[in-house]
Amino acid sequence: MNSSWILKFGNEVLDLVYPPGLYCISCGKITDDSRTYRLCNDCMQGMNWITDRRCAKCGRPLSQNDPGEMCFRCSVREASESPQSFDKGHACAGYGAVEQAVIFALKYGSRPDIGDTLGEVLYDRMASEYGAGGLARMYDIVMPVPTHREKKAKRGYNHADLMAKGFSKRAGLRYDPDAIIRLRATVPMKGLGPEERMANIHGAFDIRARKLPLIEGSRILLIDDIFTTGATIDEISRILKDAGASRVDFLAFAAAGDMVN
Repeated sequence: MNSSWILKFGNEVLDLVYPPGLYCISCGKITDDSRTYRLCNDCMQGMNWITDRRCAKCGRPLSQNDPGEMCFRCSVREASESPQSFDKGHACAGYGAVEQAVIFALKYGSRPDIGDTLGEVLYDRMASEYGAGGLARMYDIVMPVPTHREKKAKRGYNHADLMAKGFSKRAGLRYDPDAIIRLRATVPMKGLGPEERMANIHGAFDIRARKLPLIEGSRILLIDDIFTTGATIDEISRILKDAGASRVDFLAFAAAGDMVN
């Protein structure tokens, strides 16, 4: 019997016994389904919403020690001979304890229902800045960052896929979950230097041949849960640009903070 089917069935049974809407998606405290983003008051207040200065390139919150318009990482890359391939990044919150708990529940806690909730968070973030109708004028296609097939089989779903689906249905944008494929697994980026990150992720993604006509000339918005080093987003953006995409932006639920020297 298919393991993903068993996981799905088990989750459906648990949802009947313990309805997800009754529990905070971060701390698990009993709440009610009227809470914004299904977060209790404490977790809602503990969210590191990005409302102040943010990097003009990747959207991560800027350090108070950085007087520039871009974060340290982006400043270095944009001044180098190999600037980043994505055009602009957006994020909803800084990566803190509440954000980590939400992401871990979605990815490792068998809580696919959180994906749609984060899709709502992503949509509200973009609609607040560009307007509900503005997104349709900015993008043609929404795509999730793909996960490796082994991880997807073990988890039963791609968390970024669920987020992208939730976002696109609210934004009224075309959604394509399988244009980008992950060819191989990669090691965690934490602890790797810049060159090691690039080597780790290089060649890990490709585009399905039948999707190439769709990408030509399109403005694409990539969706992921967290933006840290940017190596994955940059590699996917590169192959999309090589395939003829006219613009590639990304939108993440959380972004790691600025790094200053």
